[in-house]
Amino acid sequence: MGDPVLYYQAPPLPFGAIDWPTPLAFVAYTGVDPLNLGSHEGLDYLLSCAPLDASQRTTSPAPPLPFGEIDYPLPLNFGWQGASPTIYPAATLGRSSKPADLPANTYVPAKLNPSFPYRTELFTGAEPLSSGTNTVGVIHLDDPDGELDNLLGVGWDGAPLQISRGSRDALFSTWSVVGNVTAAGMLYDRHVKEIQLRDLSWLLRAAPLHDQRYTGAGGMNGDSALRGLIKPYAVGAFVGASPVLFVGALLCYQVSCSSVRAFTAVYDGGLALINDGDDPDYASLSVATIAAGHYRTCLAQGIFRLGGKPALIVTVDGQGDNDTLFGHTYPSSRGQIARRIATGRGAVTLDDVTGLDNPSFTELDNKQGAAVGYYWSAEMSKAAALDECLRGCLGWWFMRLNGTLAVGVCEDPANLPPYLSLSFPAAGAGEIRVSDLTMTDYKVPRRQTFIGWAKNYTPLQINQIAGAVDIATNVILQAPTRYAGSADAWATNSFPTGAVVQIDGGFAVSADAQAEADRQQGLMRSRRERYSLRAALDPFGDFIGRVIAVANFNRLGFGASKNFLCVGMAYSGGTTTLELWG
Repeated sequence: MGDPVLYYQAPPLPFGAIDWPTPLAFVAYTGVDPLNLGSHEGLDYLLSCAPLDASQRTTSPAPPLPFGEIDYPLPLNFGWQGASPTIYPAATLGRSSKPADLPANTYVPAKLNPSFPYRTELFTGAEPLSSGTNTVGVIHLDDPDGELDNLLGVGWDGAPLQISRGSRDALFSTWSVVGNVTAAGMLYDRHVKEIQLRDLSWLLRAAPLHDQRYTGAGGMNGDSALRGLIKPYAVGAFVGASPVLFVGALLCYQVSCSSVRAFTAVYDGGLALINDGDDPDYASLSVATIAAGHYRTCLAQGIFRLGGKPALIVTVDGQGDNDTLFGHTYPSSRGQIARRIATGRGAVTLDDVTGLDNPSFTELDNKQGAAVGYYWSAEMSKAAALDECLRGCLGWWFMRLNGTLAVGVCEDPANLPPYLSLSFPAAGAGEIRVSDLTMTDYKVPRRQTFIGWAKNYTPLQINQIAGAVDIATNVILQAPTRYAGSADAWATNSFPTGAVVQIDGGFAVSADAQAEADRQQGLMRSRRERYSLRAALDPFGDFIGRVIAVANFNRLGFGASKNFLCVGMAYSGGTTTLELWG
């Protein structure tokens, strides 16, 4: 049997039940192994948050003038208006906390409505290449007497919120954090206050990939014409990048705002130039003597310099971002690059330890360890970069409700061990905790799959290619990418409306692209279906991206048990709904 579910404040016998294990509590029912279906029921919730309070003042150490601010309130300190202390505005039960609790000696009113509507999905419908959605609704605070009117005077936009859960006979400090979200604002009337919510994925959708721009001040800051432009960024193995000419007078080019591991080739109109060696910094590179047709590099700053004016178009092949961050060296695989995107650069980054679902990154690396790479020279969000990185392997990413970034790859769930099994009860077994299945979409078998490799970031026109370049290389230089394909004669003949799919895989070599094309075609040559299933599951359960087995259904050809990938989850009105793909 599973965990007991308690109801509180029962009337005394003979109308109620014997108090167990605490006064005024009785066992409603016991959860069912292995899911403990319904065992989350009967627990209480606590809201903690940190909105901006403009009436307070924040102080921080600072150097004296003219380098810092006016000393306030102590020497070598400065202050500014506004602070974000943690507050505990409401819970689903009202009580004063004990001196040893957290918060200590604090009255928390019973004004938190336990409904937290949300919807998260890895992709829409039955097509893994489609984009997912993350929708988190509102937190309702029931406040007809105006006790929480003080919450109206603080700033909620972007404020972090935590939802903790536990047994009411335990200290708040022992409750588990089940949700990490952010506020998008507050709506209110005389009776209810509604905190509008976002999940943490909005940070990645709003945050730029990095925030390094040219100031136009010269040197590494670029010529004046570049003022305000974003610097390029390269990660992993890349081909045909168009470097930025950031100091025109010296023919200095930048490929990445990070270090680079190698410039494997620098071309002028497709003809390789000669590498004269590497300098430690821009200052050394700027005064080096370089012959025409040659170049020198500064790998540490992601730049190189030509010895003479190029005749045609300058392009570069290389291996980008050789920085060591949080103990991680040169990122080359899909999981490593996704980690670097999320944690590496910009004003908004995730913590490498607490901000990531690290087991999912390790698993992605184990399944997708091939060398890949990307070059971005325009404005881009972290979310868009993650989308591009993971799309090539039918990968996905999302923010779990606990506030960690998880990644994964679509595979045939029939071949994977289930994370849990939802079993339909036998006839006459009593209360049904699992509802019927409803099919919501399907995908006709895919006919062919083409996966791109060695993406050419600067396709050249014929008049931009040097005359000495051979015909085969001419073709490669003009093409945006090269493809490895996997044809399926059976699917082609049997399903004329099936799709022929081309995906920019980001792979460095053709063999890895071919392996992925074969894998995807093998996965998508079967009809893929999507179902909705309601169950008495914990709304904060960690089910998305996991394999769910549906057992004892005995209909629709499911047999004794059938595996699905959980690609979505929603909670509304006390009902948890899983989206299943298989």
